[in-house]
Amino acid sequence: MEALRQQGNVFDEVVSLTDIKSSLGPFRVSHDYVTVYSEVVIEALGNLYGEYNETFTPLVEANREWDTDYQYCLDKTPINWCVQIDMVGLSDGFLQEVYSMPEEKVRTILRSKIFEIENSIAAYQLLERFFSRNGNGSFFKARFRVLLASIRQKFGKPIALLAVTDEKYEAMLASEFGKVVAEEEELDNKEVMELSGFDTFFGPEQFSRYLRDNDGQCGYLLYVRSSDPIEKLKRPDTIVEHPLLSDADVRRVIKANALTFNIDAPEMDHARKINDTKDYMPPMGMAFPISSKDDLYSTGFQNYLVAQGVNMKLEEVRLRCKPAKGTYGCYGHISGSLKQERFRNELEKNILLRGPYVVQLEMEVPVIADSRGEKYVFIDRDFFGIIDGKPYFIGGVRNLMPAESEDAKKGRIHGSRSAVYAEIIC
Repeated sequence: MEALRQQGNVFDEVVSLTDIKSSLGPFRVSHDYVTVYSEVVIEALGNLYGEYNETFTPLVEANREWDTDYQYCLDKTPINWCVQIDMVGLSDGFLQEVYSMPEEKVRTILRSKIFEIENSIAAYQLLERFFSRNGNGSFFKARFRVLLASIRQKFGKPIALLAVTDEKYEAMLASEFGKVVAEEEELDNKEVMELSGFDTFFGPEQFSRYLRDNDGQCGYLLYVRSSDPIEKLKRPDTIVEHPLLSDADVRRVIKANALTFNIDAPEMDHARKINDTKDYMPPMGMAFPISSKDDLYSTGFQNYLVAQGVNMKLEEVRLRCKPAKGTYGCYGHISGSLKQERFRNELEKNILLRGPYVVQLEMEVPVIADSRGEKYVFIDRDFFGIIDGKPYFIGGVRNLMPAESEDAKKGRIHGSRSAVYAEIIC
């Protein structure tokens, strides 16, 4: 395949997909606007994925409760079997510029463009079907199913999705399978496989019943979805019931069969928690850790800024601060500069509510125009897995948001009804 193919610097027709089973639809997709990452970009992202896995060694040890914890995810280094890399969109001009650069240099550049890396991806059906053409599936679907098949073959077990709270289970039923609990719509294993690639889907009630029926033994590998409900992400003092993770015996079974490093005891010390962690970012040189706004005036933070190539006054630097654990997306994010009283006050208040933060430079996202001249800002979400011990690119999705939308103005370039999605392949 040619090293770089992109449909110019505009995208044309946008179609509305209404046949995807999800409460989040309809979805706006551009099928003709396709971005192809060159080999050096894939290699650099794959090596960053390898670094990410290495940083989990101390995080896993801090989180450990039993010898069997995460036994299917540990080799020479921890293995996050499938990750999502959220980053600044890579424009066609940038891709041309780095095409012939050494991998190490490209890796350094890309390191500074990554917002975060997530180790429990979602929306499988959407990612598989957004870019399906004439019933032929998509790049992502083909590769994601290969990844799941390789894990099954390696361990000789089927793979179950597991939502550890009732709120998460109901949200996933609606957004990822198009089912409504209140209407008692059934979701059988055939449909789970068809829509997600997994063998079955458990919520707390279903998993508890499964364990009772099997004398407490689990025959599945568990792809655990443990992120807190949206309500708690918005309001950290919200109480969430944990029928599975609050039971030490059940939690032990889950951690022993997990394919994801994201399982905490509800009462566990904050420092030991691993769910939705960003503690990998400082050792990768991607962020600076703080437990108070005063840390932003420290020599350590000044050294971090120098390493990032910043040569302006501290008070002028635009920053983005994120909770170090327990959140995803933009929940709890504080953006601004130290010269702004609002920024300083909001940061201090949120640290008290959410615990320690990590800090990055605010990243500027690129702008693109469609054929009518409407401008969009965009980010790239890229997916990698591990097959035979090596990084495996699964595909990606470009999220484009109208530049004049409120979400775009607030730096929230995620999925929404106004977003347009386009494909990334290699």
